[in-house]
Order: sequence, then structure tokens, then C-alpha cells
Amino acid sequence: KNDNKKDFENYLKTIDKQIKEIENLVNEFSDFARMPKPIFKKTDIIKVIESNVSLLEVIDKKIDIKIINYKKNIIIECDEDQIRRVFLNIVKNAIESIQEKSEKSAEFDKKIDIEISDENDYITVTVQDNGTGLPDKNLNEILKPYYTTKIKGSGLGLSIVSKIINDHNGKIQFISKNVGAKILITLPKNV
Repeated sequence: KNDNKKDFENYLKTIDKQIKEIENLVNEFSDFARMPKPIFKKTDIIKVIESNVSLLEVIDKKIDIKIINYKKNIIIECDEDQIRRVFLNIVKNAIESIQEKSEKSAEFDKKIDIEISDENDYITVTVQDNGTGLPDKNLNEILKPYYTTKIKGSGLGLSIVSKIINDHNGKIQFISKNVGAKILITLPKNV
């Protein structure tokens, strides 16, 4: 009798977990379908990235996330919520990539470097990690909706990122490295 009760509780937990995953998927689909037009306001990009990092650092304290910037603050015109989402997504991907690699390989120094540079009318943010890297042959596919290399991925995260950056007249580039991945994001300071 107790075994039956345990089995039943496990089934409920599994069902509950699957419902949550479906909810997340539905939310991502609807987010992608009705991405609002950006509302541009003067925003300190360094503060946005710093607050993202402090939020994500707790996922894995063994990963050293370093922010390299040469100015105290850099003001750009952007939709703060949307740009926050861009970096949240990219840094979270980098963390997951490192975690995936550490499951398969020996101990290594887990690192993510985020460099913010200010060049005339543009800012460039470079995110580099030493995780599993990017799929060589599918580098062009990576931004297409529903393309994913993750077991549980919907393939919408980077499509949303790409759409936001396009709406901000910016550019995103994925660069494959020997170890890990490098992502370059360029955004104009003024719309």
C-alpha cells in the first residue's frame, strides 16, 4: 500500500514538472509572437549587465563571471527590459554550456568574461565562455526560431535575442573558438 502511495506521489511530481515545462514553453511562444515594440529610454548598460550577473551568479558559484569595463557608466538609448532579457539569455546560455562541459570533462577553471567597450556612437559587449562551444556547421541556424542544441530547449531564446537586437538597430555575431564561444553584440548609443 505504501509503495502505491509513493508511486502515485512520484507520478504527481512528474506531471507537475511537465506542466511547468509546458507553461514555460507556452510563455516563450507567446512572448515571441507578441514581442512589443521597444520603448527607448536613456539607460546605463553597465548597470543592466551588472544586475543580470548578480542575479545569475547564484546558479553556479564555481563559475567566475568577470565584467571588464573601462568606464563607470555608459548611457545608451534602449528598452531596458528587452536589453536585460538579451543579456540574461546569453549569460544563462554560457553558464549552461559550462555546466554541460563540466559533466563530461575533468575539472577546469570555469570562466565567463563580459567586456563592455564604448566606441564613438556604438557600444560593443563581448561575452566569452569556456564551455562546450558553438555548433560549427550550424552557426547560421542558431538564430532561427525553434533551432536548439539543448535537450529541453525550445529554440526561441536566441531568436528573441536576435529580434530585440534588430529592433534596436544592433548586430549580434557568434564566433566559434577552440575552447568555448564568443558572442559580440553591437548597439547604437542613440536611436
